This record gives sequence, structure tokens and C-alpha cells, in this order.
Amino acid sequence: MLLTHTLDGGVLVVRLAPALAVRHRAAVTLAVEELLRAHRPDHLVVVAEGVWTPAVFSTVLRARTAQDHRVGFAVVTASPTAADLLAANTSGPVRVHPSLAQALCEVRARPGTPTGPGPRP
Repeated sequence: MLLTHTLDGGVLVVRLAPALAVRHRAAVTLAVEELLRAHRPDHLVVVAEGVWTPAVFSTVLRARTAQDHRVGFAVVTASPTAADLLAANTSGPVRVHPSLAQALCEVRARPGTPTGPGPRP
């Protein structure tokens, strides 16, 4: 299984498989896009636990397209290196949290529609 997901109170939580390989990036990105269209959440939280391989990093960056759908976006990882890499390789702020509980608390306190172009799915 490449990813699992839950939907709770307008927050779509997607957990990436720890053994994500480069060949899985496109399939996972497509799955996230389909989940966004199907559930129409206010926020997307991507949980990437374990080793941050290039495939995991790339997949998280691709999942950031949630902002194109006017959906709030946050990442959960305990890796400070991953948080630094995300901040250095993206335009605009990336909310990175060390735990899912912290991410959920923060996204639920924010409005569901961030500024930016594009219609909601």
C-alpha cells in the first residue's frame, strides 16, 4: 500500500508508505489528487514518517499542489533535515510539524481556504 488516508472534520490526512520508491511518485500524486477531488477537504496533511528518500521528498513536493486547489497544506515529519529541505526548495511557507496532533491542532485553527489561484476541486 503506497498511502493510507483518513478524513476528519474537513482535514484529509494522507500517510505515505515508508518504503516509497521513485517509481511510486506518479501513482501517489494521482491518488492524492483523486482524494482531493473526491473529498473536497479544507486542509491536506501529509504524514511522512521514517527515512526521507528522494522519492518521499519529491512526492511531498508534488502533494503541495493541494494549494492549487485552495486547500491548506501541512507536512508531518520528525526529521529537522526534511523540514529544512522543504523550506529551501519551495516557494512560500511550508508548515511542517513534528507530530500529527500538532498539525491537526494548527490546521483546525486556520481558515480552510488559503490565498492563491485556482478553484477548489
